[in-house]
Amino acid sequence: MADGVDVTILSFIAPRLQQDWGIGANVMGNLFSAGLLGMAIGGMLIAPTADRLGRRKLILAALVLMSVGMLASGLAQSVSQLFALRVVVGAGIGTVLATMAALAAESAPEQHRNLAVGVVQAGYPFAAVFTGLIVAQLLPVYGWAAMLFGAGLVTLILIPIALLILPRSSAPAALTGRVDAIRIGALLSPNYRARTITLWGAAFFGLMVLYFIVSWIPKLAIQAGLSETNGIYAGALYNFGAFVGTMAMSVLAVRVPLGRLVPTMLVIAGVAMLVFGSMTMSAPTTLLVAFLIGVFLQGGYNGIWPLAASVYPADRRATGLGWAIGVGRSGAIIGPMLGGYLIAANASLPLLFGAYCVPLLLCAACVFAVDRLRRHALPNT
Repeated sequence: MADGVDVTILSFIAPRLQQDWGIGANVMGNLFSAGLLGMAIGGMLIAPTADRLGRRKLILAALVLMSVGMLASGLAQSVSQLFALRVVVGAGIGTVLATMAALAAESAPEQHRNLAVGVVQAGYPFAAVFTGLIVAQLLPVYGWAAMLFGAGLVTLILIPIALLILPRSSAPAALTGRVDAIRIGALLSPNYRARTITLWGAAFFGLMVLYFIVSWIPKLAIQAGLSETNGIYAGALYNFGAFVGTMAMSVLAVRVPLGRLVPTMLVIAGVAMLVFGSMTMSAPTTLLVAFLIGVFLQGGYNGIWPLAASVYPADRRATGLGWAIGVGRSGAIIGPMLGGYLIAANASLPLLFGAYCVPLLLCAACVFAVDRLRRHALPNT
């Protein structure tokens, strides 16, 4: 939930921030990408240490990093300061995403592993819904800086809660004598190479599309004819759809193979994106389509993480998830940044959404491939 607040709040305040600082869509795209750069750093460089130090320590350290970064973001006086602080926040988020997915996979019974990891991922859009609703009411009164500071306070409150709840012994038992588990080479060994590369492809292409939508949907909804407040509501409805879709995916994953479920949801998301970008609709219909994009895009994409948790054994799970998240964040960096440049170049909405359907289909193909590779792997590999 802290991830959902800290990531999406920038998209909700983006129109007001651009107005107050007089910055264009290309600069705003760079600010969106700053947090994603931090997530790549957290996922690839920090999260893998959870396979040595345990999940609890890394999650707590990441929450501290996120809190400090968000509180300081509310005091930023320039684009460069805010960019640097978003990198700090992102590093904490990238660490938490990988570490908590690994912890959920290890804590749940095997038959409910996909459900457990999916439910954890649903916290992100669930919190983002309320973030959008609250920001829509408070932003006109208190301004964007207060919104960032408030998000930092929310994250700070979670630290003592995490201290009480997180298990003290949360390092995989299989770590004994396995120093090589924290090395990237372990993920690219012959038994894992094909699965790792296709998983990276799924994360890269999926996050490229997802963060384009997450970052720009309030702005694009306004461009499609909605007011600023309704544009923020469109972002909130997208995230509500993401929560509904993620929960639906988690429940269905107990019965339907993820290799079929996830690509199907992503293809439907592509259809909804094309409708959003190419058809003139009333405000209620525009909000409904934003909701449906959330259901099938983020609901489908979040199915990648239960699948990823099943690709690797416990001794390299946080490393595998961390690197998948890190590689995926490079796609997430490109997505909003490219969108910003296209918007600044006055690209039409049909062109924008049509262009992003291409990586969405590539993501679906990679998910299908990694599931087949996992199913045909030899036992204990």
